[in-house]
This record gives sequence, structure tokens and C-alpha cells, in this order.
Amino acid sequence: MALGMTSPLPPLPTSPLDIPELLSKIHSFLDNHTLQHSVIHVCRQWFLINRHRIRRELIWEYHYQNECMERVLPSLPFIERVDLFFRSVTVKHCQVESKAWKLFLGGLKEIREQQQRLLHGQGQQGQQQEHPDADSDLVRNQSTAITKHALFEPTPVLEFSISGTYPNTRLYELMPFLSNVTRLRVEQRMKHHVYPDQIFRGCPYLLSLYVGSGSQVEMFREWLPLPSDQQHPLPLRSLVLHSAYLKQAKLEEFLQFTPSLTELQLSNLSIKGLTAIAEDGIYDCKRLIECVKRLRVPLKTFHFSVYEQSHQSRDCLVDEELFRSICQDSREWSFATGDMTPQLMRNIGYLPNTITTLNMVNRNTVFCDSTSKLHQFLCTSPQLLHLRIPKTAYHISYVDLYHRIPSALVGDRSRAALEAEASRNPDPGVWACRRLQTLHIAFEVPPGRNCQFGAEHSRIVFGYIAKVCPELRELVMQVPNYRYGHLVERYELAGGFCLLAGLKDLERLRMGCAVSSYHTNMYDLDWMTLPRRTERTKMNQEERRKIVTQWRGPLLGEANKDRKRMAKARPGEFPRTESNTLGWEYCDDVLREELYRVGMLLDVKMMLEKIDGKSENESEEDNGMFRCWPCLQRIDFGDSSPFGLVSAQQELTRLFSFLLRST
Repeated sequence: MALGMTSPLPPLPTSPLDIPELLSKIHSFLDNHTLQHSVIHVCRQWFLINRHRIRRELIWEYHYQNECMERVLPSLPFIERVDLFFRSVTVKHCQVESKAWKLFLGGLKEIREQQQRLLHGQGQQGQQQEHPDADSDLVRNQSTAITKHALFEPTPVLEFSISGTYPNTRLYELMPFLSNVTRLRVEQRMKHHVYPDQIFRGCPYLLSLYVGSGSQVEMFREWLPLPSDQQHPLPLRSLVLHSAYLKQAKLEEFLQFTPSLTELQLSNLSIKGLTAIAEDGIYDCKRLIECVKRLRVPLKTFHFSVYEQSHQSRDCLVDEELFRSICQDSREWSFATGDMTPQLMRNIGYLPNTITTLNMVNRNTVFCDSTSKLHQFLCTSPQLLHLRIPKTAYHISYVDLYHRIPSALVGDRSRAALEAEASRNPDPGVWACRRLQTLHIAFEVPPGRNCQFGAEHSRIVFGYIAKVCPELRELVMQVPNYRYGHLVERYELAGGFCLLAGLKDLERLRMGCAVSSYHTNMYDLDWMTLPRRTERTKMNQEERRKIVTQWRGPLLGEANKDRKRMAKARPGEFPRTESNTLGWEYCDDVLREELYRVGMLLDVKMMLEKIDGKSENESEEDNGMFRCWPCLQRIDFGDSSPFGLVSAQQELTRLFSFLLRST
């Protein structure tokens, strides 16, 4: 070829950021929130490099207006995850189908047909490359019509969740459209049943399956989609059943075809099915463990508990022999209890202290009293990342380091009275899990259920969590069933809810106690929104400043009471040291200083000054534009619906509209 005919070489990159492969590697170190809210908006190239990491989900409540589904329908082919919730749908409701449900099923059907056409078109293209003809352009246009001008590539639904109250037929209406699903969650509030063989037949690529019920779920018929002599190994890696009634022999047969299963959790197994009561000995944990070992199933997480007629859960892993016979290298443990019993603590002591996830799945709320070993575990486990104990009423005295909880006694308290009261409460300590990311918990107030939960209590709870667990990403604070109506004070400014604003990495927040308009004003909560540019938000900001200036007297009184309390303390109790406080060795000097203020009104004052500034023209961050929870995705007040149905902005809009109507 002549020199003049040589094609020019592409220009060399002038910056490392011009190399897509290197740019992709750099972006891999960023969290998904930063990618979704900052990086992908820089330019088209950065978007295309990272679009596979963007979570595309549809959260749909069945009672949404039809117009909502009509708006969502065009984006359905690009959705990877669907969360479907039925608030209360009966068979009678299903007889007259809503337009939205028909649109939803029609959309799923269209996606399936488009994918089939796309695959068919690609096959025809391959043939036409070998034998091109005049229609090749037409075939290419048909196969790419779905992706034309689309920012995202069409994708099948890979994760699907269905929950709430609905007829069993709903799941099987959807099954023909779930052939590509890899994660499936089926949950019912009421009694229901499922057919495992239909699920595994309809979802051949299933990697994770959760089936649960707020009451009871029965596993009907066979588990295998084909006869055992024709069945091929299944790709399933995780199987979690909650409150299920099943035949263990069927499950053991199924395990023969799950060579990749790493998680098997059978919690609160029911001894009574929908049609029959099980005979004694229907569940045998030892036999199941022997089956798992014989089949060499590579389990890393295992749980087995039975909900008996005595309305108590029997966790089979309390037995030391069974506990030491399986999953000794597991870092995730679940127990059917509301507390860490001495026997469980001894069992865990046989393991290396490498547990990163601890779950307690008890049905009923259990009070964590002074004999509990859970607090000891938390104060000696710096590696813990996830703690889910929603049915554990944690004794608030465990986190009251400086005894600031008001006494239930009337009048001044002598040292003898203080010592007698302290002997009834557990010794406080500091959790060692500074890197904790997930916390589901409930708190209880001593001396019992008749004690009101006041502003001092909530300041201790919120302040302790914000300082001891600064890296939290998900916080769910439950309310024991018997305490509804007693916790409304926690959202007042003096209650210290604003202390949680210090959790910079928080993504999901759920407060089990609903907001009451009788005790909560707009200025108590609207610091959560950004930006505060309206006249109303400026007025609320100024109102908070006024309230803080009115705290001068209470702050002086608080400091005086604190000095008296220290003077009456038991010998050697203060100051806090490693010798008198569990977990103190895991605290640096900054944290120790912050912990001294936990429970004090001064702590709330300092946070509000950080949020709003000391005056109209003074603020620590961006001239009053404090950025609260920059990573927040979901927030919810109250337990009226499953967590995550609406975005944080939608929930805050609903909350503030409710407060405005009440003023």
C-alpha cells in the first residue's frame, strides 16, 4: 500500500482518564451511591462505563393508581428488580382485575416476547452473515428496535419479591414471566402454601429462594421439578424458609441436587400444617446435618429451629454437639431466641471470634435483662458488621454509661438508694463493633413495662448509637408490642432524634414508632430535608435556634445534677476506665469524650448548632446548609407497611404534609 494511503493512527490518550479500562478500574473503588448520584452525570462515557452497576428496580404497591403503572410501563424492559406488595387483596378482589394489574402482566408478557424476538433476530443475523440477502437490513432493524436510543440495555427481571396479603394464585400467574429470575422472595402475612416443584420448574436459574409467613406456610407436594432419575443439579445457593411446615424427607431428597448450596436456614418450623398436625419427631436436626455431610453440601450458614405448641422456639443449635458438628468456619449465625443465653455464649466461645453477622429470629419480644450475655458479646466483638435482633428488648441501662436515666423513685436519692438501684440494673459498657453497618433493635426501659419512655431515654439511645456505630448504613428501631403509644416524645428536639444526623453513611432508616402531631412540630423534623430555601423552612430553622437559647437554665441544672451524681457514685465507678467498663479499651480519646455527653441536653444543643448554626449568619457547614444523611435512600416512620415501598423523599413529603395539616 502506498504511503499516502495509510490510515492515520488514533490519537494517543492525553490523560489516564481517557483510557476506558483504567477509568473503569478507578470507578470500581467508589460506592454505588456516589456512582448513581455523581459519577454517571459527568458525561456519557462515564455513564456507559458504570451503567451495569446502577440498581434499576420497580417497587409497586398493588393499590397504586392506574396512572402510576402507565408511567412505569415504558421502563419495565430495563428493570432488573421488582418488589410487588399487596396491602390486602382477597380472592373476591381478584375476580374483578384492576387495570393496573392487567397492565403489569401485559408488560411482563411483552418483555418475554421482545427477548424471544431479540434472540431469534440474532440467530437469523448469524445465518445471514453466511448467506446475506436483500432482507438483512430488515432483520437487523427488527432485532435492535428494542435498544434503539435506549440509555440502558434491555434486561430480564433477575430479582423478584412478592409480599403482603394475596391469594396463592397470584404467584403462579407471574411464574411464566420469571424464567430468568435468580433471586425470589415469597412472603405472606397470613397462612398460605407454595409448590416448590413449580417454583424450581418456572425459575431454572434460581440462586436464592426465601419463603416465609407471618403465620404459617406449608410446602405442598414435591420439591423437585422432575423425577429424581431425570433431575439435573440445580444452581441454588441459598434456601431460607420461615414458619414453614414441610416433610423433612422431601427436603433431604431435594438436597441431593443442590451441590452449590451454601446457605440453609429453616427458622421456626411449624409442627402443624394447613391440613394436618405433624407426628412427633417430624423434624430431626441431627439427621439433617448427617444428610448434609453425607452429600457434601458446602454449607457456610446453617439454622434449624422449631416453633412448638408451647409457643416457644426450640433452636437445635443450642445443643453443643450439634453446634460443633456443622459450619464451624461460618461468619454468619442465626438463633431462634431473643437473647444470647449462657449456653449459646459457650457454644460461640468454641469458634474463632470472627462472626460478622448475628441474627435472632424469635417470634415474640424477649426482654434482655441483667443476666444476658448479648451485651458481653457486643462489647468484645469488634469484627461484627450486621446485628439484627428486632425481637430483643435491649435493656437501656446497658448503654447508660453515666446513669442519666431518671429514677422511678420519688424525691432525692441517697448513695444507698443509688447503690440498691444500680444492683438491679446491668453494668453499662461500650459496644466494640465500631464498623457495624446494619442494626435492627428495640430498647426497653427499666424497671419494667409501666415506665414512660422520656426525652432523657431517647437522648441516651440516639446519642449512643450515633457515636458508637458511626458507619451504620441501615438502622431499624422496633417498638415492643406492648409499648405502642408511649414513645412519641422521642421526636421532640429535646429527645435527641437529631443526633442520628451524625450518621453520614446512613442509607436506610426505619423508626417503629409513628410520628404524633400532638407531640411533634415541623421544626422538630424538617432539618432532615435539603435544601432549606423556603420561607417556612427558614422560620423552622429560626424556631429551633430560639428553643436552644431557652435551654440555658435546663443546661445549668443538668450540669449541677451531673456533679451531684458523680459525687454520690459508688467508689471506683467513675471515671470510666478499662477496669470498670466493658469495651472501654476499644474507644479512642475522642470517642471517650463524646460518650461522656451521651444523654445530656448539651449533646443535642451541640448537634443543633452544627445543623442550623448558632445564629442566622453562622454555621459550621455551608452557611446553614447542613447536609443530613447524604446517602439516604429509604426512610419510614411506623410499621404500617413493608420497609422500602417509597423513596426517602416521598416519605418525608408525606410526613411533612401530615404535620402541616395538623397545625
